[in-house]
Amino acid sequence: MQRKYKKPGNKLFIPQDRYYHNAEGWWFYTVDRISGPYPTKPQCVDACRRYIQGRDTRLQGR
Repeated sequence: MQRKYKKPGNKLFIPQDRYYHNAEGWWFYTVDRISGPYPTKPQCVDACRRYIQGRDTRLQGR
């Protein structure tokens, strides 16, 4: 007899973080924040990465 194992769900699901560009510059948005404009995409990605790392650190502390 084969058993079907159920994969445990994620404690907190956070959708993919995104970037977009408009006339003002580059922006990033996450589930809980929109930030920008940044002059270049690499600067926007770095700012988003720093924000996500800080957010995850705060969430782990709960």
